[in-house]
Amino acid sequence: MMRHLPTPFALVALALALPAQRTPPKVLWQPSGDVATKLSNAAQPFLPLFTLPTLTVGRYRLAKGAVDAQEPHARDEVYHVLAGTAKLEVGGETRAVGPGDAVFVAAQVPHRFLDIEADLDVLVFFTAMRAPTGGMAAAPAPTEQTPFPETSQRGNTRIFYWFGPDSAGQVAIDHGQPRWQPAYAKFLDDASGKRWRFGENFWTTLDTNIPIELGGVAVPIGQHYCVLQATADGPQLVLLDPSEVRKRRLDAYEADKTKGGIVVPLETVKLDTHTSRLELELTTNPKAKDTGSLTIRFGPHTWTTALRLHPHRG
Repeated sequence: MMRHLPTPFALVALALALPAQRTPPKVLWQPSGDVATKLSNAAQPFLPLFTLPTLTVGRYRLAKGAVDAQEPHARDEVYHVLAGTAKLEVGGETRAVGPGDAVFVAAQVPHRFLDIEADLDVLVFFTAMRAPTGGMAAAPAPTEQTPFPETSQRGNTRIFYWFGPDSAGQVAIDHGQPRWQPAYAKFLDDASGKRWRFGENFWTTLDTNIPIELGGVAVPIGQHYCVLQATADGPQLVLLDPSEVRKRRLDAYEADKTKGGIVVPLETVKLDTHTSRLELELTTNPKAKDTGSLTIRFGPHTWTTALRLHPHRG
């Protein structure tokens, strides 16, 4: 049977039928009158005010003498008490709270308000970041080879080419998002060349279907596992052959057991900034075709390396 190709009109109709990508808002306003109306009409104790890809903000209200039935949440949150008095039980510790008090509660930690003596009104902030669950932290120390289930949120950055019906290629990096800890500084100050896990939990992976160059070093098409290496010449990103890592059944925790790989130099950027979780960003240079950079931010550190892409334009 002969298949009919879509006509130009059909292609246009298809394009119009696809949902348009919405640009995330830069500013959202909630006038006091609108908030007051929503609060008066709210049927539940929690009223969301802003629900965004990165953040949820709302009001949590409990009347005097009410019972707080909330369960542990999957995300970190912050409470800021606007009005009322009560006690807050968090992970077995109980303290009195009142107007002006602010409390951080980590994901999965049991907590609830008790002994509400005056109508409670709390401003609540939820991060979109989901903390890792399971793993060795949720079980006794093993005495033999033991499987540990674990779930964690990953970060991703990529550059992709697109024009009409085809792509000329893409490169993407998938990575864990560990929280910075001051104790990590000693790893980065170690110039012995020891290799460290670059990310959290599973391997950070670089996947490309076009040849690229990082820091002037050729990176072939394929998937690569990434580790960080501190040397006297500065930090280096090392790209490993996953097949060799798999043969040895190495976990990302065992990064220093790896050998060889493609070594990419990183340039340290002096900035007065602090990034609470590991961030990677691939960017392009609008003034220089098929070039860009990879930037890594973690705690007080920022590193970068030049990127050149070799797309397949047919």
